[in-house]
Amino acid sequence: MVVTKADVYEKVIFAERPVCPYCGNEMKVWALYQISFACGSRWGTPYLFICANDECRLFVDGWEHMRQTYSRPCSYRCVCYPDSGKTEMMAVYSYDKSGMIDEATIAADKARGTLKDPAVQQLLSHFQSGDIGNLLSCLFDRDVYYRVRLKAAELIGELGLLEAIEPLRNYRFRDQRIADGVRNAIRRIHDIAGTQECPYCAEIVEAGPATCSHCGRSLS
Repeated sequence: MVVTKADVYEKVIFAERPVCPYCGNEMKVWALYQISFACGSRWGTPYLFICANDECRLFVDGWEHMRQTYSRPCSYRCVCYPDSGKTEMMAVYSYDKSGMIDEATIAADKARGTLKDPAVQQLLSHFQSGDIGNLLSCLFDRDVYYRVRLKAAELIGELGLLEAIEPLRNYRFRDQRIADGVRNAIRRIHDIAGTQECPYCAEIVEAGPATCSHCGRSLS
């Protein structure tokens, strides 16, 4: 499966936050907006953890060190790679914190696909009214956040309507996570309906009989 920038972002916001080794403060999430992730960069990731503490001794002492040593008006902030946990110093030329993602935004993004998400609440409304059409529409929409689509697949399974199986089988899901969720939904539909699919003719038959009522092949 291709790893997208959105996949990396999700992994980072749910990861345990590292602390700065110089001041002990919890680090923030920093987005490298100006760097093309597809082309790679010196950082090798579109997101880093960064110490945003203006009182951090690395940042405070760095200004004088760089002025005396290199005659340059800059300092350092500590950054941490999300995958390896490795830290290093990054040169900065001001107090500007552009690219640091605020905690309110992260909290809202972490709530996506949960019961706090209005999109999920809408799905639950469709489920309660037995609206299989809107649940399928959400599931098939590639622009919808994948966790919301997974919730749609789960609710489709819980409705247990055999009519949902054919459109689910006929749609090609490019995201493996969604495809796995749909397979689980189909299994759940069969569990509720007391049915199974013949592995030979793909017709839906009652669970239990030793042979398919359509093609006559053995199901044992």
